Amino acid sequence: MTKRVGLIGVGGIAEYHVNALRYAGFRVSSVASRPGSSRVHDFASRLEIPTVHQDWRHMLQESKQWDALTIATYPGGTPEVLDAALGLNVPILVEKPVAWSSLRLAKLVSRAHDRVLVGYNRRFYLPVRRAREEVRSGVPLLARLSLPEGVDPDGRDSTKPYLEPFFENSCHGLDLIRYVFGDLQLENVRRLTRGDGRLVGLTALLSTARGDLVQFEGNWGAPANFALSLQRPGRRFELCPFEQATIYEGMDVIEPTDSNPIRSYVPREVEHVGLDPIDLSAKPGFVAQARVLSDLIEGKPAPLEAANLDDAHAAIKLCEQLVGTPYAGVS
Repeated sequence: MTKRVGLIGVGGIAEYHVNALRYAGFRVSSVASRPGSSRVHDFASRLEIPTVHQDWRHMLQESKQWDALTIATYPGGTPEVLDAALGLNVPILVEKPVAWSSLRLAKLVSRAHDRVLVGYNRRFYLPVRRAREEVRSGVPLLARLSLPEGVDPDGRDSTKPYLEPFFENSCHGLDLIRYVFGDLQLENVRRLTRGDGRLVGLTALLSTARGDLVQFEGNWGAPANFALSLQRPGRRFELCPFEQATIYEGMDVIEPTDSNPIRSYVPREVEHVGLDPIDLSAKPGFVAQARVLSDLIEGKPAPLEAANLDDAHAAIKLCEQLVGTPYAGVS
């Protein structure tokens, strides 16, 4: 029997969900957005979704039309939608970061059931799963996480507070290292500020109970890629970007020659890890998390990779600790 899913939200990320949900065998049976949305009918027509609700509240009242729910709304409105949906006790896939503040998320955690999946899709990447195995395969290691987020301290985009990209997207990278390492303790943080007090970047040291050390670099606006490097003597595991991993063991030393008087040290690449084939057919990680949603309908437990509201709360709490304040646009 084909499983039906209702969708709340019609932004760009919602379209990715529609494609992945269908790939996972779902029928997207209905869609809704905020009251008065000018996009919902066009979205439904373009993606051939049969039932349109002008108000997401009405859609929740018609829960017999679907077996599970995907919430892909703007974070400012997501807590209200999720709070109402939790009372139905149906399987839910909700987009990250769920809420802007850890305080608001804590209230949702207190009401959550065990069939809520948070859309931290990078957890399902094969290279990221291998990174988790790498951490657990030996003694504690040194790591470095770089998130060159598009934070705009000059306020050129006047439509949103300048720290919004950090809370909206960097929580993704922070959840990733929590998945790879487990719980993290913030040891110290140094923030780079301008004369008016606005943050332009930060560096921090985090640790795990078993002794791993993670250097975090918020190199905002730098011409760099998101990266996580895991290093122990004789071996380096590098995610850069997060969709691919390269493993190095040892170094080749190339001695100077008459034509090249510089001695070279070249890390030895021993393995390259790419995405699963399914992740080349849809937005990476989205089909895997849609399949988890399908399993939740059948009563199967969520796998280790699946993030829940506790994970979402921990990631946004870490965001707050790193910048030293809750996000000003809390919901």
